[in-house]
Amino acid sequence: MIYKRYEFNDQEQAEEKIDTFFDVDEEGNKVQNVKAAFIKLNKFVLEQGEYDEQGEEITPPILSSGYAVDVLWNELDESPYGWKSYEVEPKNPKHKIF
Repeated sequence: MIYKRYEFNDQEQAEEKIDTFFDVDEEGNKVQNVKAAFIKLNKFVLEQGEYDEQGEEITPPILSSGYAVDVLWNELDESPYGWKSYEVEPKNPKHKIF
């Protein structure tokens, strides 16, 4: 079992990558075909914005450019084919999965 974070170009690309781990049954329902937990995170705040006393934005926050996904792969020891190039190591992770 491994836990990895990935950053894709956008949400559409992330969804396409995740969808490869699902099949569709005869009733049209999505059925996961790999034991993994996908946690869609979207963008991260790299630098906090600055705001005045009234809450008006002075300086906007700086967000990450891609779309982040955390994955807990239950039966793998490394990223599956096609995912390795999207692995990232957060400098200041906001959460951890044990």
